[in-house]
Amino acid sequence: MLDDILKREDVLLFIDELKSSERYFKKNSSNFIKNQFYYSDELALYIFYDALLKYKIILGDIFLFDEYLDNLEKLFRKIDNFEGISLGINKVLCKMVAIHLNIKDINTDSAKKDIINFIYDKYIIDGYLIHGLNINYMSDIKEQGFVPEVYNNYYQRYIDVIKIFDKYDVAHIIDKDFKDNRVYFTDDIVMGCYYSNYSPMFFYNFVCNNSIYGKKINKDAFLTNDYENAISSLKKYMSNSLYSESDKKTILELVSDQWKLLHKKNNKICLMLVKRKRIYNDEKLVKDDFLNDKSDIFDVVDRLLSSKRNNVAFSEPIDSSEIKFVIFDTYYDERKKEIFDEEKELEKYRKNESNNEFLDKYGYASLFMLIGSILICLGVIITIIMTFRGI
Repeated sequence: MLDDILKREDVLLFIDELKSSERYFKKNSSNFIKNQFYYSDELALYIFYDALLKYKIILGDIFLFDEYLDNLEKLFRKIDNFEGISLGINKVLCKMVAIHLNIKDINTDSAKKDIINFIYDKYIIDGYLIHGLNINYMSDIKEQGFVPEVYNNYYQRYIDVIKIFDKYDVAHIIDKDFKDNRVYFTDDIVMGCYYSNYSPMFFYNFVCNNSIYGKKINKDAFLTNDYENAISSLKKYMSNSLYSESDKKTILELVSDQWKLLHKKNNKICLMLVKRKRIYNDEKLVKDDFLNDKSDIFDVVDRLLSSKRNNVAFSEPIDSSEIKFVIFDTYYDERKKEIFDEEKELEKYRKNESNNEFLDKYGYASLFMLIGSILICLGVIITIIMTFRGI
C-alpha cells in the first residue's frame, strides 16, 4: 500500500536520520501519549510513519508529495516536542488537501466545508482500522484470511505453564484469557506500530514483567532480538525463587519455542488494515459535528484526524480480499543493534581505561614502595656488616 513512497530515496534517507540523529528523536514526549508501552527513541520514526500513511489514505497525490515531505522534515527539525509535531502534521495535511482541491483561501466557509467533507469521506467513511501484529503471521493471513486467535500458537502450553506458576502462588504473570477469541483494532497508527513491535503483547509482558522480576529488566533486548538478555530476568527470578529444574525447563522451552516462532523472519512492523465499516457499522463521528464547528479549520482537522477508537474489539473472520498490509522497518533494525553493541563495547573500554588509570597510579606507587623497601633492607644489611666489623 505504501511501497511506492517507502522506496523513495529521500524518504529512506529521512528514515535513517530519524533513527540515528538525536536532533530528531531526543524530543519531549511527556504530553504526547500515556500508555503501558515503553516509549523511547522510536517515537519520532513512528510519528513519521503515521504522517506517511495518513497522506496515502487521504490524498495519495504523487505530485504533491515532494512538498509534503519537505514540510515534514521542517516540522521535525524546528519543533522540540512530539505533540507539536503531530499537530503540525495534521495542519500540513489540511494545507495539502486545500492545494489538491485548488482552494485559494482556506478561511472561507465554503473552503472549510469542502476540506472537512473531503477528509471525513477519505479518512473516516472510507478509512481503516489497524491491527498491529508480528510479521510472521502475515503470509498465513494472506492465504487463509484472518480468523481471530486461530493461528500457529502454543496456547495450551501457556495454560499448562500458568498452572506451574500457580504452584508457586504467582498470579497474572501471563495475563491473557486463552479462551477469548477477540482481537483489538485501533485508529491510531502510532499505537499500531507499537502493538506490532510487542506482538503478542501477553508474551512481551510475560518476558518483561518488572512487577514480578524486578525493575532491572533490559526491555530493549526484547526489541533487538537479544534472546539471552531478554529472558535473563525470568531465569534469575525462577532460580532465586527456587523453582524446580523440571518446572524451569518446561517454562523456558515454551519461551524458546515462542521466540523462534516470532523470529523466523527479520523484524518488521506489520500493520493489518481493514475498512472501518467492516469492523463496525455504528459510526458515531457525525460529519455535521465537524461542519458546524466554528473553530479554526486547522483545529477541526486535527480533531478529525486524532485517535478516537483505540481499542475496538472484534471476533469475526475476515476474508483476505478485505485486508491490506503495510510493512515498515523497525527502529531496532540490524544497524541499530550494531550501534547498541558498539555502545556496550565503548562502555567496557571506558571501564578498562578507568582500571588502567587506577593501575597506572597505584602501579607506579607500588614500584616506588618496592624500591624504597629494597633500599631500606640494603641499608639494614650494610649497618649489620659494619657493626660486626667494628666500624
